Amino acid sequence: MMSKDQAGALPLAASQLSVLLALSRELFQTDDIASTLALAGRTIAEMLQPEAALLILRNGRWVLTGFDHLGRAHDTDTAHSLYPAGMAQLSSLESPDPDSFVEDVPPDARMLSLAVPVHAALASLTFAWDRALPEEAGDGCRRIDQTILELTAAALGKIETRTILEQQITQHRENMANTAAAHAVELALRDEAATRMRMLSLTDVLTGLYNRRGFFVQAERVFKVAQRKRARSAVIFADIDGLKRVNDELGHDAGDGLIRDAAQVFRQSFRQADVVSRLGGDEFVAYTLDDERPRAILDRIEANLRAFNLMQERPYTVSVSAGVVSCNPLSGQSLVDYVLLADEQMYNRKRSRLH
Repeated sequence: MMSKDQAGALPLAASQLSVLLALSRELFQTDDIASTLALAGRTIAEMLQPEAALLILRNGRWVLTGFDHLGRAHDTDTAHSLYPAGMAQLSSLESPDPDSFVEDVPPDARMLSLAVPVHAALASLTFAWDRALPEEAGDGCRRIDQTILELTAAALGKIETRTILEQQITQHRENMANTAAAHAVELALRDEAATRMRMLSLTDVLTGLYNRRGFFVQAERVFKVAQRKRARSAVIFADIDGLKRVNDELGHDAGDGLIRDAAQVFRQSFRQADVVSRLGGDEFVAYTLDDERPRAILDRIEANLRAFNLMQERPYTVSVSAGVVSCNPLSGQSLVDYVLLADEQMYNRKRSRLH
């Protein structure tokens, strides 16, 4: 299997990952907005050391929070110097204040701005330094920026969801106190919220497929049934060809587009009941039942790729390398074992195509 150093950007340092993991843990143990912003500001100052930062969040209205060089959060407004760059990242949304909306902001080596999620962005985080960033530092800062933004937006969304649910539950309790109907509504709201939160935790934001956790949660259950009933099944592992080249030559937006296109073709190559996932980066995996000829799946993926490339106009060609293994219910091997075997098959197939 190709290392991440071969496939793309260098991984974050262990110390950086430790800080981000600590932020994730603390954010999801926090139930108020002020503490959430304080944690985010502390991490911004510790990891990126900007002169200033601006968080823009759409929550029924635009909410702006500035951060100083020490990471201290403060309320701000559209006069903030980073406001144009932050709003430019949210250009897919209709601004409630068209006169203040800026779509084109000149590039600045001293500034970095990102938005999440990729589709219909709801939040942006912009940084400014008093010096130009070295080119080699840009990718690492971008990844740290995106991680801090995703974690902070998720934590604030959790708080907002909880607030809304508490208000709804309170209203129903007041209107329908001591009745069976009030109790039923309350339980329904809680179940709905739990379902939404569970689906968010299992879904990849960029592609809409299951993420790594979602794959093993869903596929492991089906795999155990298949083993018990001695049913045929297969694991397919795929890797996007040329993602690093697209990122380097066309930019990360084009790279994200390539990942979404590959995910679409990969998903279309399976049945609705199959478990299809993006493990992360450029890697995908799927688990399918009752397939007598698992290698026919590879042919179907190739055919769908050819059809997609003929019908779609893109500045790149969508191509994946894939490997497939059949799961023997009598072997005693785990689902993880089969995923690793399929990964090895994929790598051998990719290597044979390159030679």
